[in-house]
Amino acid sequence: MASTASDSPELAATVLKHAKAEYEAQLQTGVKHDSFDHFLTTLVSPDASKPSSISTDTSRKISQYFISSSHNTYLTGNQLWSKSSTDAYKDVLKRGCRCIEIDVWDGDSPSSASSSDAEGQTGKPRKESEVKKIRGLFKKGLSKLKSNDRPIKAVQDEAARPESSPGEDHMPTPWRTMSGRAEPKVYHGYTATKEVPFRKVAEVIRDYAFRKSDLPLIVSFEVHTSPEQQEIMVEIINDYWKQYLVPTPSDFSETTPLPTLESLRKRILIKVKYTPPEKADKSLSKTTSHEESSDDETQGEQVKKGTIIGALGRLGVYTRSCHFHGFDQPEAKLPTHIFALGEGKLLDLQEQSPGQVFKHNLDYLMRAYPKGTRVRSNNLDPAPFWRQGIQMVALNWQQMNAAMMLNEAMFTGTGGWVLKPEGYRLENGTLPALKRTDMDLTIRILAAQGLGIEESMPDAYVKCELHVGSQSDDGTSDFRDGGKNKGGEWKRKTSVRHSRDPDFAGEALSFAGVTSVVPELSFVRFKLMDEDRFQQDKMIAWGCYRLDRFRPGLQLLHLSDLSGRGCNARLLINSTMSVVASAQAGQVAS
Repeated sequence: MASTASDSPELAATVLKHAKAEYEAQLQTGVKHDSFDHFLTTLVSPDASKPSSISTDTSRKISQYFISSSHNTYLTGNQLWSKSSTDAYKDVLKRGCRCIEIDVWDGDSPSSASSSDAEGQTGKPRKESEVKKIRGLFKKGLSKLKSNDRPIKAVQDEAARPESSPGEDHMPTPWRTMSGRAEPKVYHGYTATKEVPFRKVAEVIRDYAFRKSDLPLIVSFEVHTSPEQQEIMVEIINDYWKQYLVPTPSDFSETTPLPTLESLRKRILIKVKYTPPEKADKSLSKTTSHEESSDDETQGEQVKKGTIIGALGRLGVYTRSCHFHGFDQPEAKLPTHIFALGEGKLLDLQEQSPGQVFKHNLDYLMRAYPKGTRVRSNNLDPAPFWRQGIQMVALNWQQMNAAMMLNEAMFTGTGGWVLKPEGYRLENGTLPALKRTDMDLTIRILAAQGLGIEESMPDAYVKCELHVGSQSDDGTSDFRDGGKNKGGEWKRKTSVRHSRDPDFAGEALSFAGVTSVVPELSFVRFKLMDEDRFQQDKMIAWGCYRLDRFRPGLQLLHLSDLSGRGCNARLLINSTMSVVASAQAGQVAS
């Protein structure tokens, strides 16, 4: 006899009990169902707990989108001594990241290198003086940090050489791999992080760039190499990525407008500082400050870096990095420029000139990155930066924290590019009013199942947070606490249950009178927690949704673990949401 949904061992008794009660309640209110088994089959389907689907309008220019972005992508753990690995690039690309970062430094020839490891790393050890300096800087106070560090589990190689996607014609590995010359390497400068060859990184990007999404990939370079090594960089880029590189239009000029997203499918855009050829030729023998470093906020002295050679600079067709001096500098009006700014600088700018960041990002691309003191690979809160129209909020993907949960909720099912909402993009030269709503949200927590492990019974409770932002009197989004990332602005939690399959008996978490919400830039986050009386409470599993994609009603949420991957934990909820147009609807900034 075939088993029915109501016999399913996949449902805990507590979940099944509440599902039955909700089913009967719906029948009494006139809701029709074919049968209880059909009702359960729909309820337990993973698709039923996914965010509501959205279609991406790809006809707009690329500055009108938010872009899923990574910071120091090559690292597998913390920012000071962790390993640089090609697995880190595989991981973020398979998770839908569309802007990755590569820090490139001069390499050593294989003949002078230490033995290669399984990762294929080369390069002799750092200079003894550099290592001593690093140890001196970080000797005190970091032993505790290191013991608490939890890098993500690296994605295992599927094969020595991954299979091509259908219809994808990979170029063979160039012969220069075994040429014996010095080639650039990738690592976090002025730290004890371990390097990986740039060639290996280029190969993995070629193989994984478009497996998850065919929307364009931005490769953000931080270049610390000599002109000679930059020439090798260009050679490697062309060897591995030529089929994907954006072609330069025949009539291209500094005033050429940004292209549409649709026109860049399966294209790699190089983000690098552009130096006009005549200037590059004159300054190759000199040193000058170029592209913003992610550590500018913490380096005590200015580090001199080489000028970008013309051949490398010209690869940055629509994504030319420019050092930021102010919004009135000449480069700020060129369509293809990008300003890359640390979170501290952006918070200062918003304090000094409210509305200027938002206004600039109506037309032009901007990238925000975490401050250098976030050595554990923790993150800024991306939501306030998105609310200022910043397209690329680069996050440390090395651990699953609150910021990464919001990033997952923002970009899941979108291909890594999300069209900005109305009021955040110009329409025929004018800015439509931003649609804000007032909201009441009540979430009844019915039951959970599959928490923890059999040998450990958790003291479980559910914590629910709303990340909705706020609006100040001058009509601009409140940005002052934007980088603190201390959780949502509204927080509620249930009582504690000692069980792996806890029954929360329909306990209500109510969020009443939430005003001035932009649903596309607001989030609801669920955390299943294990209470600990003597230490910090531990997170068991989580789920996060953009408010405009959150489905009210009865749902069995399929949650994720601390690595960001699906797990056995489930949460049964029933929610109601009432929404009305906000009296504060209007523009974010004048």
